[in-house]
Amino acid sequence: MKKLVIVLAAVAAGSGAATAADLAAKTYVKAPALAPSANWTGFYVFGGAGGGLWNADSNAVTSPGGLALTRDQRLGGTGWFGTVGLGYDWQVTPTWVAGVFADGQFGDIHGSIADPARFTEGTEKLRTSYAAGVRLGTLVAPNVLSYVNAGYSGSEWSGSTFMGLPPGGGGFATFTTLSFRRSGWFVGGGVENSLNIFGVAAPGWFMKTEYRSAYYDRATLPETFTPAFGGAPTGNAATFKPWVQTVSTSLVYRFNDMGTAAAAGSPTHLYAKAPSLAAGPNWTGFHVFGGGGGGIWNADSGVVNPPIGVVVRDQRLGGNGWFGTVGLGYDRQFNSTWVAGVFADAQFGNLKGSISDPNFIGRITEGQERLRTSYAAGVRLGYLVAPNVLSYVNAGYSGSDWSGASHSSLENAIGLVDVVTTPSFHRNGWFVGGGVENSLNILGVSAPGWFMKTEYRSAFYDRVELPASFGPAFGGGPTGDVVTFKPWVQTISTSLVYRFNSTSPVVAKY
Repeated sequence: MKKLVIVLAAVAAGSGAATAADLAAKTYVKAPALAPSANWTGFYVFGGAGGGLWNADSNAVTSPGGLALTRDQRLGGTGWFGTVGLGYDWQVTPTWVAGVFADGQFGDIHGSIADPARFTEGTEKLRTSYAAGVRLGTLVAPNVLSYVNAGYSGSEWSGSTFMGLPPGGGGFATFTTLSFRRSGWFVGGGVENSLNIFGVAAPGWFMKTEYRSAYYDRATLPETFTPAFGGAPTGNAATFKPWVQTVSTSLVYRFNDMGTAAAAGSPTHLYAKAPSLAAGPNWTGFHVFGGGGGGIWNADSGVVNPPIGVVVRDQRLGGNGWFGTVGLGYDRQFNSTWVAGVFADAQFGNLKGSISDPNFIGRITEGQERLRTSYAAGVRLGYLVAPNVLSYVNAGYSGSDWSGASHSSLENAIGLVDVVTTPSFHRNGWFVGGGVENSLNILGVSAPGWFMKTEYRSAFYDRVELPASFGPAFGGGPTGDVVTFKPWVQTISTSLVYRFNSTSPVVAKY
């Protein structure tokens, strides 16, 4: 699997203050009161929860020997986890913060592992992962840190029991693989801000939302018959090369004088000066945006034959890739802290993975399914954690267009190419997500009207039934099988935003 590195980059700072000439001609609303500036130097602890997906390239090999019996197919998994950790940050300049941290994630992100040479599949679970790394962030407001991070990642996986893909095991023997551990590396990023609940400050308390992408080397897992079948090695092994993508939200507590900067007259050697806060932008108005990102999908997929019913139970397949995005929207700032809006956008790219027919005349076939285009229309609701920083959630309609696939045999020794085709298709669904948007500041130079946003989105689609046909070399008629496919798509993107109300800033009134 080609490694994908999706780096969260939301580097921005406060917008410039309005001039006196500007102030005389504009309409204003009261800006949110400025809380005491956070002191970012010191120790902190955190705990929270999140969700994730994994993709894994997997095939069957001889054991011992490692001779490939099948080519890779891309499998997938989904689930939830809790997380705890600790760290230390240094505010090295008025706008930059660097730190170190360690954390653990405990949960159940589960999906498929398979031996296509034996028509078997089992459930693989990521139970525990842990990380140690560094982070570097910029203060887009005195109380808001936007950061990237990277470092070491370890993972503990469950092991699996394999059953035949036909319902009820189909008379096939059952195999097992052992639990295993994998070391790797991660890259990611997020946003952390001081906590304020409906205008009530919570000294020392912060909240952070973080995306992370972790990569691990391939594991080779020898298969053994279950005790009921003698417990001996089968002569096969399943390989498994996972990529894990997670999003989490955590509550953070900082031990640096309740998380606030020094008041006048306090010892200055303990504190770094926070950047000054300029008058906030006016969030009411139209905007356009464009950017790019990466994503991962999982799909539960099986085979039915209408006269017979289900002939192959679901296994969880996966895909990943990159995309570009464009869109437009309208926001309205209703009061000093809340913004609501509507938007529409489209994503164009190539999120590709596996689709399979394990019932083709006694063979398993696999093809490449691609999410080529998706589009959305929705609403968002945001809270101004600083006058120039909007944290928001969104939801709405999502549509998607998929490529269709030409399937070949997974078995290396057979060599059957393009033996089955499944058609392209469209799917409607819904999405939920969220992100952070802030005014743009490049090395201390403000860019009026320009903003940057980083957004996570999770889109869900109903199951589709795809009639399988013979390839042209086999006559092109229907095979009698129907491949089912039920996708879930998770994306992360960063976009440049232009707002057409840049000359109408909101003047702060405290």
